[in-house]
Amino acid sequence: MTENSTGRKECTRQLSAMLERHIDPRNDPRIYWAKEVTFDYSTNHKIRVDYMRFQPLNNTTSGIEKGDFYAYEVKSSVEDFKSPNGHNFIADYNYYVMPADVFEAVKDTVPYGVGVLCPDGGHLRCVRKAVRKDRTRPVSEMLLMLWRSSRRDFLTTDVAPVMHTSWAHLGGDEWCCPACGFVITTEGSWDKPTKKYCEDCGAKMDGGADHESG
Repeated sequence: MTENSTGRKECTRQLSAMLERHIDPRNDPRIYWAKEVTFDYSTNHKIRVDYMRFQPLNNTTSGIEKGDFYAYEVKSSVEDFKSPNGHNFIADYNYYVMPADVFEAVKDTVPYGVGVLCPDGGHLRCVRKAVRKDRTRPVSEMLLMLWRSSRRDFLTTDVAPVMHTSWAHLGGDEWCCPACGFVITTEGSWDKPTKKYCEDCGAKMDGGADHESG
């Protein structure tokens, strides 16, 4: 899996699939995780972590408070790694997930304490172990944001009724979800967002009534 042989989008898809199997290999309901976990909603400095996992010490109140969070950022290429976005290491243990050749190219610039997972025969192998850091966000906030993202993924499966709509342009590079008012930016571009759902309420951005009538 290299940048030359596989497009970045496909590489990201493959890395994400391997990471999901790595986090939860047996679809165990006792493993708590979510993808695209967003913090600091409706602010100018919101962040989104590609994947997060929570591992409680046990299921008592004390065990939950003493649990550990894991954050994973997927990087499909050297260019992706060098981008200023997607380095949101706010958990107790933080990891990059990247192809081995990308790791070889950037290993000297990986921040201290951040671990690295690389593909190895269809699975992920830890090539650099993360060092535990002092997390600044409380367990309550971390769990709430993880739950919101997990709930969004549940809603977008159409198991529950899903709102169908489309992004509303507020002006400039700001767009909002008509269903809940959640605001996103396209980072300087005035093009319509490519996101297929609202990160906050799970509404599908597929055209709303026009889409359903077709």
